[in-house]
Amino acid sequence: MVRAIKWLVGLIVVACFAAAGVWGADYLTASEQQAASTQEPSAIRVSVARPESRELEDRYSAVGTILPLRSIELRPLAAGRVVTAPVASGARVAEGDLIFELDSRAVRAELDDTRATYEEARQELQRFLELQDRNVSSEATIETARAAFRRAEAAVRLAEANVEDRRLLAPFDGVLGAFDLDPGEYIESSTIVSTLEDLSAVEAEFALPERYFAKTRTGQTVRLEARPYPGRVFAGEVDFVAPGIDPETRSFKVRVLVDNEDRALAGGMFVNADLVFDSYEALTLPDDAVISEGSATYVYTVEDGTARRTGIALGASRDGRAEIGDGLGEDAQVVVTGWNTLSDGSPVEIAEEAGRAEVLD
Repeated sequence: MVRAIKWLVGLIVVACFAAAGVWGADYLTASEQQAASTQEPSAIRVSVARPESRELEDRYSAVGTILPLRSIELRPLAAGRVVTAPVASGARVAEGDLIFELDSRAVRAELDDTRATYEEARQELQRFLELQDRNVSSEATIETARAAFRRAEAAVRLAEANVEDRRLLAPFDGVLGAFDLDPGEYIESSTIVSTLEDLSAVEAEFALPERYFAKTRTGQTVRLEARPYPGRVFAGEVDFVAPGIDPETRSFKVRVLVDNEDRALAGGMFVNADLVFDSYEALTLPDDAVISEGSATYVYTVEDGTARRTGIALGASRDGRAEIGDGLGEDAQVVVTGWNTLSDGSPVEIAEEAGRAEVLD
């Protein structure tokens, strides 16, 4: 009996201590929470920048292909055996330079014959005209002689053309393609012996979506870059705008004339083209400051040490900066870094403000 009473008393003592411990823990937790609730939240360190006015361009970027200003396939105008071919592959030729010449002995003999016939017809016509002055020759005889003279004259011109067709001259200044013609070789009139390209200037051709059709006109500035020349910008201007829209692609073709005196650009080369429609002044911000959530676009601004969520309307984004269409003024302090931990009303501490010189760099 005494043992049972001792065991019961011990159990009661343990229970009392346990209850006291639970009460003490709850009391300490409540005290800490009350103390925490009375403390001000710590400020979040952020860097800010002010909107800057920049000159922006309304432009469209596209990939185009370089085309020679003039490009033709060189073919003989007649079949024959090659007598001379004084040029080589890749040679630069001037207008009128000889590319090759075919054997022309037979056609020259024909030319001599037609010239003799022409001279006979001319003398015959002259004789009949002199007789007419003495009223000896009839009008019908004179007309017959005149027709014979004209046929002889035409035959001479044809024979001269046949002789000229045995010589191929460069029709314009340019660069030859592959040329593998050798003296003694016989070629047909359908044989392509080489190509000739005028690369003193080139055209870049690319397509624009139909929404730019009303904006595009000849004379607009275009900047081009080619992969073989990193960092180099070629200047050109629009010299052709297609008069209609392709119904399959809903786009239209544009060609840009580019000076190419140093022959840097070659036919078939790909280029990146920026077509500039217009330039204007607008406020801009670093792209890093802009936050997009669904259809909402906003930034955090700092007012009296507090972050404020501010909705904005954006325009174009170029070179790491976004155009501000609406929502901010030039004096706004916009959070650039540190906004990922902010909410509307959060206390902030400005750790750095980008100066105007820094922003413009």
